[in-house]
Amino acid sequence: MEEELFLPVLSHFENGNFWTASGGRMRYRVDPVKEEDVWADLEARVWEGPWSLADSTVEETVSFPLSEEGLKQLRAWALGWQETINARPARTLAETIAARDAHRAAQTEGEK
Repeated sequence: MEEELFLPVLSHFENGNFWTASGGRMRYRVDPVKEEDVWADLEARVWEGPWSLADSTVEETVSFPLSEEGLKQLRAWALGWQETINARPARTLAETIAARDAHRAAQTEGEK
């Protein structure tokens, strides 16, 4: 049985809009990327929730062509990550807070 995963239609991205969504503990963001003033690719990033992208460590960043075929590839990629992340043992609130705080500390250290 195929998992449900909503993605907007192609024109959503062709008009320069990003997309952020989740599936269980899996979070992802998709941004259209311009090449020579034309929206050409989709860049997707995935991380484990519950925090936002700014407070999380990205596990993978990939690009797909901005096309119907690219959307199919994106869907398969996101479903694979959804299965992987949601199969992991659930973290406690203390563990998720510690991971968020470690990420924030690393970001602050990188800014120095």
